[in-house]
Amino acid sequence: MGAKSYPEVTLTQSLEQTLRLGHPWIYADAVRHRKHSLKAGDVVDVVDRDGEFVGRGVIDPDNPVRVRVWTLNKDVDVDDELLRSRIKAARRRRQYPDGMTTGFRLLNGEGDRIPGLVCDIYDDVAVLRPDGLAAEKRWLEPARDIISRMFSIKHWVIRRSAIHSSKERPVSQWWGEARPQGSVVEFLEHGLRYECDVIEGQKTGFFLDMRANRERVGKLAAGKRVLNLFGYTGGFSLASAAQGAALTTTVDLAAPAIAQAKRHFELNGLYHPGHEFVVSDVFDYLEQFDEQTAPFELAICDPPSFAHKRRDLPRASQAYIRLFASLMRVMPSGTMLALGSCSSHIGRDLFLDLIAQAAREAGVQLVLVGVHGADHDHTFLPGFLEGDYLQCVLATLHRD
Repeated sequence: MGAKSYPEVTLTQSLEQTLRLGHPWIYADAVRHRKHSLKAGDVVDVVDRDGEFVGRGVIDPDNPVRVRVWTLNKDVDVDDELLRSRIKAARRRRQYPDGMTTGFRLLNGEGDRIPGLVCDIYDDVAVLRPDGLAAEKRWLEPARDIISRMFSIKHWVIRRSAIHSSKERPVSQWWGEARPQGSVVEFLEHGLRYECDVIEGQKTGFFLDMRANRERVGKLAAGKRVLNLFGYTGGFSLASAAQGAALTTTVDLAAPAIAQAKRHFELNGLYHPGHEFVVSDVFDYLEQFDEQTAPFELAICDPPSFAHKRRDLPRASQAYIRLFASLMRVMPSGTMLALGSCSSHIGRDLFLDLIAQAAREAGVQLVLVGVHGADHDHTFLPGFLEGDYLQCVLATLHRD
């Protein structure tokens, strides 16, 4: 039996092959439709200029991403039942049977074929992040109902991007009753205790995407002196200390983040004078060392995104080179480096090239030990490599 009948929107650019390869976005300048006859969240059929069916998705008439494609099968309805089946499939891809990790991403939007909707879970709190008005109107309520049947969720949070918020719809808000304990939620990551603020914190409260890399770097840290630049709330430092790092130094310009980093050590019984927490600009901090005096054997540098938009690439590229070269100039020979990027506009090949340029400027040689992305719950599609946004490069530094 065929699907329902849906309004049609027409491609004005030759995107058929791109869509068939799995890219789910159609931008405003690539599609034509009767704007006033469609509202955010309506399901539409995408047809080519000959009127042939290409795909089916959800329209957002005032969003630069005008249509998000859900299916290329004209016999499939885009409805709550499709959402339910895809949430169930996403759940099957994420297994933490030992109960040692209670903070994870359940839905990764496009990467789970649920375009425009992210859901992170922190213990008994679920944070839903719609990307645009269409996702908010069309999917929030049914997603909440479906997820509630899978998990013991007591509290819900909606986190919108700033461009999709308003006075009536703030960036962050409780959905239903707020937690009596407040917005700071405790959760586990590989048995370590963390806290995050699901209302005021970065992203949905925490950088869950770096989980596997925190564990990976932690295992390299045993017995080493570790420097964690742009350390935020100390995730890499805590993972390193838990694996027996001799000392850790966490550096961040934000005093509240550094205070929370120290709190994480205290929560896990790992705080002692050998672990330092420094409020400082990273460049200012590095200026006090040279290769003879820097007391570190492992250095992590995971800065915030330098390229929020494609036009930021030239400036961002120079920023990465300057930052990494500054670090490499003062690290002793043999230092292990963990270098991160979280911009979808900085692909893996470009990031490796920027690291190589930084090494040339610093006059050092690097040996790559590993090139890694986000943990398995941050899924992505082969036709939508924007979802493969996270980079973590492990390398050893040499001066001979």
